[in-house]
Amino acid sequence: MDYQQINQAIFLLKTAAYHLENMVQSTPPDRAKNQTVAETMETVKQALSAMSAAINPPLMTDVPQELLSQAAALGIPLDDLEVRVAISSHHPSQLAGVLQEIDQRAGEIKRRRAYFLVRISEMPIEPLGPRVPVVTAADFQWPQEPISQEFIDRIKVKYGIDKLMEKQRQSPNSLFEKIKQAKAALEPSLFFASKDFDADIDEYFDEDEELPF
Repeated sequence: MDYQQINQAIFLLKTAAYHLENMVQSTPPDRAKNQTVAETMETVKQALSAMSAAINPPLMTDVPQELLSQAAALGIPLDDLEVRVAISSHHPSQLAGVLQEIDQRAGEIKRRRAYFLVRISEMPIEPLGPRVPVVTAADFQWPQEPISQEFIDRIKVKYGIDKLMEKQRQSPNSLFEKIKQAKAALEPSLFFASKDFDADIDEYFDEDEELPF
Protein backbone atom coordinates (compact mmCIF):
# COMPACT_ATOMS: atom_id res chain seq x y z
CA MET A 1 0.00 0.00 0.00
CA ASP A 2 1.36 3.40 -1.00
CA TYR A 3 0.54 5.70 1.91
CA GLN A 4 1.82 8.72 0.03
CA GLN A 5 -1.04 8.31 -2.43
CA ILE A 6 -3.47 7.68 0.43
CA ASN A 7 -2.41 10.92 2.11
CA GLN A 8 -2.84 12.72 -1.20
CA ALA A 9 -6.35 11.29 -1.51
CA ILE A 10 -7.18 12.43 2.04
CA PHE A 11 -5.96 15.94 1.28
CA LEU A 12 -8.02 16.13 -1.92
CA LEU A 13 -11.16 14.85 -0.22
CA LYS A 14 -10.75 17.38 2.61
CA THR A 15 -10.31 20.12 0.01
CA ALA A 16 -13.46 19.05 -1.81
CA ALA A 17 -15.42 18.89 1.44
CA TYR A 18 -14.16 22.34 2.48
CA HIS A 19 -15.34 23.94 -0.79
CA LEU A 20 -18.80 22.40 -0.46
CA GLU A 21 -19.12 23.36 3.20
CA ASN A 22 -18.00 26.90 2.45
CA MET A 23 -20.59 27.19 -0.34
CA VAL A 24 -23.41 25.87 1.86
CA GLN A 25 -22.54 28.14 4.81
CA SER A 26 -21.82 31.37 2.93
CA THR A 27 -23.84 31.30 -0.29
CA PRO A 28 -27.64 31.32 -0.61
CA PRO A 29 -29.02 28.50 -2.78
CA ASP A 30 -30.21 30.90 -5.47
CA ARG A 31 -26.71 32.38 -5.79
CA ALA A 32 -24.70 29.13 -5.67
CA LYS A 33 -22.69 28.39 -8.80
CA ASN A 34 -22.68 25.09 -10.62
CA GLN A 35 -19.01 25.66 -11.37
CA THR A 36 -18.13 25.21 -7.70
CA VAL A 37 -19.76 21.79 -7.65
CA ALA A 38 -18.15 20.83 -10.97
CA GLU A 39 -14.69 21.78 -9.70
CA THR A 40 -15.31 19.80 -6.51
CA MET A 41 -16.24 16.76 -8.57
CA GLU A 42 -12.94 17.03 -10.42
CA THR A 43 -11.13 17.13 -7.08
CA VAL A 44 -12.96 13.98 -5.96
CA LYS A 45 -11.96 12.25 -9.21
CA GLN A 46 -8.33 13.09 -8.49
CA ALA A 47 -8.73 11.62 -5.00
CA LEU A 48 -10.15 8.41 -6.48
CA SER A 49 -7.18 8.20 -8.84
CA ALA A 50 -4.80 8.60 -5.91
CA MET A 51 -6.54 5.77 -4.03
CA SER A 52 -6.41 3.58 -7.14
CA ALA A 53 -2.71 4.33 -7.53
CA ALA A 54 -2.13 3.39 -3.89
CA ILE A 55 -3.52 -0.08 -4.57
CA ASN A 56 -2.27 -0.60 -8.12
CA PRO A 57 0.59 1.70 -9.10
CA PRO A 58 -0.03 3.07 -12.62
CA LEU A 59 2.84 1.41 -14.46
CA MET A 60 3.12 2.28 -18.13
CA THR A 61 6.03 0.02 -19.02
CA ASP A 62 3.77 -2.14 -21.20
CA VAL A 63 2.39 0.83 -23.12
CA PRO A 64 3.98 1.24 -26.59
CA GLN A 65 6.42 4.14 -26.50
CA GLU A 66 5.09 5.57 -29.75
CA LEU A 67 1.67 6.02 -28.12
CA LEU A 68 3.18 7.82 -25.13
CA SER A 69 5.15 10.07 -27.46
CA GLN A 70 2.01 10.82 -29.45
CA ALA A 71 0.11 11.64 -26.26
CA ALA A 72 2.82 14.04 -25.12
CA ALA A 73 2.89 15.69 -28.54
CA LEU A 74 -0.88 16.25 -28.34
CA GLY A 75 -0.56 17.97 -24.98
CA ILE A 76 -1.76 15.15 -22.74
CA PRO A 77 0.03 15.58 -19.35
CA LEU A 78 1.67 12.21 -18.76
CA ASP A 79 2.86 13.28 -15.30
CA ASP A 80 -0.76 13.78 -14.23
CA LEU A 81 -1.77 10.97 -11.87
CA GLU A 82 -5.31 10.71 -13.20
CA VAL A 83 -3.99 10.47 -16.75
CA ARG A 84 -1.47 7.79 -15.77
CA VAL A 85 -4.15 5.74 -14.02
CA ALA A 86 -6.40 6.01 -17.08
CA ILE A 87 -3.61 4.90 -19.43
CA SER A 88 -2.50 1.97 -17.27
CA SER A 89 -6.05 0.72 -16.69
CA HIS A 90 -7.14 0.69 -20.35
CA HIS A 91 -6.14 -1.35 -23.39
CA PRO A 92 -3.45 0.21 -25.63
CA SER A 93 -5.92 0.16 -28.53
CA GLN A 94 -8.24 2.41 -26.51
CA LEU A 95 -5.35 4.80 -25.94
CA ALA A 96 -4.55 4.74 -29.65
CA GLY A 97 -8.20 5.37 -30.50
CA VAL A 98 -8.63 8.43 -28.29
CA LEU A 99 -5.29 9.88 -29.41
CA GLN A 100 -6.31 9.49 -33.05
CA GLU A 101 -9.61 11.19 -32.29
CA ILE A 102 -7.89 14.11 -30.55
CA ASP A 103 -5.41 14.44 -33.40
CA GLN A 104 -8.18 14.54 -36.01
CA ARG A 105 -10.21 17.09 -34.03
CA ALA A 106 -7.30 19.09 -32.65
CA GLY A 107 -8.84 22.40 -33.65
CA GLU A 108 -12.14 21.64 -31.92
CA ILE A 109 -10.96 20.15 -28.62
CA LYS A 110 -9.83 22.83 -26.18
CA ARG A 111 -9.65 20.87 -22.89
CA ARG A 112 -7.71 17.88 -24.13
CA ARG A 113 -6.97 16.40 -20.72
CA ALA A 114 -10.64 16.32 -19.76
CA TYR A 115 -11.63 15.01 -23.19
CA PHE A 116 -8.97 12.30 -22.92
CA LEU A 117 -10.16 11.12 -19.50
CA VAL A 118 -13.79 10.92 -20.60
CA ARG A 119 -13.32 9.31 -24.02
CA ILE A 120 -10.63 6.69 -23.35
CA SER A 121 -13.09 4.35 -21.61
CA GLU A 122 -15.55 4.74 -24.50
CA MET A 123 -13.09 3.57 -27.13
CA PRO A 124 -13.53 -0.01 -28.43
CA ILE A 125 -10.86 -2.61 -27.78
CA GLU A 126 -9.30 -3.73 -31.06
CA PRO A 127 -6.22 -5.72 -32.14
CA LEU A 128 -3.16 -3.54 -32.50
CA GLY A 129 -1.10 -3.36 -35.68
CA PRO A 130 -1.86 -2.78 -39.34
CA ARG A 131 -4.87 -4.56 -40.81
CA VAL A 132 -3.11 -5.14 -44.14
CA PRO A 133 0.50 -6.16 -44.78
CA VAL A 134 2.88 -3.22 -44.89
CA VAL A 135 4.39 -2.95 -48.37
CA THR A 136 7.77 -1.27 -48.65
CA ALA A 137 10.00 -0.38 -51.59
CA ALA A 138 12.17 -3.41 -50.80
CA ASP A 139 9.28 -5.71 -51.73
CA PHE A 140 9.55 -4.54 -55.34
CA GLN A 141 13.31 -5.06 -55.67
CA TRP A 142 14.73 -8.21 -57.25
CA PRO A 143 17.39 -10.06 -55.25
CA GLN A 144 20.94 -9.08 -56.09
CA GLU A 145 22.13 -12.68 -56.56
CA PRO A 146 20.57 -14.65 -59.46
CA ILE A 147 18.41 -17.62 -58.55
CA SER A 148 20.18 -20.92 -59.16
CA GLN A 149 18.84 -23.39 -61.73
CA GLU A 150 18.76 -26.06 -59.02
CA PHE A 151 16.38 -23.93 -56.96
CA ILE A 152 14.19 -23.30 -60.01
CA ASP A 153 14.06 -27.05 -60.78
CA ARG A 154 13.01 -27.84 -57.20
CA ILE A 155 10.21 -25.31 -57.41
CA LYS A 156 9.04 -26.79 -60.74
CA VAL A 157 8.93 -30.30 -59.28
CA LYS A 158 7.25 -29.21 -56.06
CA TYR A 159 4.40 -27.37 -57.75
CA GLY A 160 4.19 -29.43 -60.96
CA ILE A 161 4.81 -26.39 -63.12
CA ASP A 162 5.86 -28.41 -66.18
CA LYS A 163 2.58 -30.37 -66.13
CA LEU A 164 0.62 -27.17 -65.83
CA MET A 165 2.47 -25.67 -68.76
CA GLU A 166 1.86 -28.83 -70.82
CA LYS A 167 -1.87 -28.61 -70.13
CA GLN A 168 -1.88 -25.00 -71.23
CA ARG A 169 -0.13 -25.87 -74.49
CA GLN A 170 -2.79 -28.43 -75.42
CA SER A 171 -5.29 -26.78 -77.74
CA PRO A 172 -9.03 -27.40 -77.43
CA ASN A 173 -8.91 -29.08 -80.85
CA SER A 174 -6.53 -31.78 -79.63
CA LEU A 175 -8.79 -32.47 -76.67
CA PHE A 176 -11.87 -32.80 -78.89
CA GLU A 177 -9.91 -35.07 -81.24
CA LYS A 178 -9.07 -37.43 -78.38
CA ILE A 179 -12.72 -37.53 -77.35
CA LYS A 180 -13.73 -38.30 -80.95
CA GLN A 181 -11.20 -41.16 -81.19
CA ALA A 182 -12.37 -42.66 -77.92
CA LYS A 183 -15.99 -42.48 -79.07
CA ALA A 184 -15.14 -44.20 -82.37
CA ALA A 185 -13.35 -47.00 -80.53
CA LEU A 186 -16.34 -47.64 -78.31
CA GLU A 187 -19.06 -47.56 -81.00
CA PRO A 188 -18.73 -51.25 -82.25
CA SER A 189 -18.94 -52.68 -78.75
CA LEU A 190 -21.89 -50.49 -77.91
CA PHE A 191 -23.60 -51.44 -81.17
CA PHE A 192 -23.29 -55.20 -80.60
CA ALA A 193 -24.30 -54.88 -76.98
CA SER A 194 -27.62 -53.37 -78.05
CA LYS A 195 -28.49 -56.31 -80.40
CA ASP A 196 -29.10 -60.05 -80.08
CA PHE A 197 -25.93 -61.12 -81.88
CA ASP A 198 -26.86 -64.83 -82.23
CA ALA A 199 -30.30 -64.11 -83.68
CA ASP A 200 -29.43 -61.41 -86.14
CA ILE A 201 -25.86 -62.20 -87.17
CA ASP A 202 -26.88 -62.24 -90.87
CA GLU A 203 -27.69 -58.55 -90.61
CA TYR A 204 -24.08 -57.74 -89.91
CA PHE A 205 -22.19 -60.07 -92.29
CA ASP A 206 -22.65 -60.85 -95.99
CA GLU A 207 -23.61 -64.46 -96.70
CA ASP A 208 -20.87 -64.75 -99.34
CA GLU A 209 -18.22 -63.34 -97.05
CA GLU A 210 -15.89 -65.98 -95.72
CA LEU A 211 -15.49 -66.04 -92.04
CA PRO A 212 -11.93 -65.99 -90.73
CA PHE A 213 -12.37 -69.28 -88.83
